[in-house]
Amino acid sequence: MSITIEKQRDLCIWTEAGVLNGKICDRGFRCEDCPLDTALRDSDTSCQEEDPLLELQDLDVSLDMDLPEEISDLLHPFSKLQICEELRYSRSHVWVRRLKNGKVKCGLDAFAAALLPVDAQLIVVANNTRVREGEHFGWVYGGSHTIPLSAPISGTVSCRNTGLLASIESTRTSPYQKGCVVTMEPDVGALADAQLVTPAAQARNIQQQVRELSQHIADAAALPDVGICLNDGGTQVKSLSNLFGEDAYWQLISRFVGG
Repeated sequence: MSITIEKQRDLCIWTEAGVLNGKICDRGFRCEDCPLDTALRDSDTSCQEEDPLLELQDLDVSLDMDLPEEISDLLHPFSKLQICEELRYSRSHVWVRRLKNGKVKCGLDAFAAALLPVDAQLIVVANNTRVREGEHFGWVYGGSHTIPLSAPISGTVSCRNTGLLASIESTRTSPYQKGCVVTMEPDVGALADAQLVTPAAQARNIQQQVRELSQHIADAAALPDVGICLNDGGTQVKSLSNLFGEDAYWQLISRFVGG
């Protein structure tokens, strides 16, 4: 009983309020020093826009692993990935699209979106925050797990898509048209200097990482305590989290997406 009470005392106030799921406070409840608290209190949604007309290309993703059908189904979302020709991409799967007014929109690409669990929550730093390329500009939350996201360019946050705090469904289903995470005012020369790659290069990156993910899944499925059904009661594997275990699954997400 005492252990349960102690865990409840460590819960972030935003978990207690029902906004986040299972977030543990790691700052001694000094909310004034917490970028998460600042971002959550800033609820500007003005960066939302009507669906842009973008050119999307299907990626040729070869999934030829010899896996049981129940396990290979977990790879199905990665066999239908797309790339957008009008965007540029960072190594951590953040896309960048320049607007006519000089600002840029940023979001997660199709691979990152497919890899995230459906109940994940996503926030970024507060409006008017300046971040440098590579610095943390957002976080993915899931239960007690947190993965930082790296800013693809240097600039100042103009507005954020706070709808992703409630659900990342739009990012998962339409990452390029409806998956904008943040709009930024880039620093002078930031776009020219940023370590961004072309759609063709990102397509190759995604294809390689899907192959790596496939191998991870094949290795996990071959373990005697996993297989098609988990040994603890014979529960069928229905998600990557089931297959790898929650901690290992989030470590895998961090390997590909985390900043």
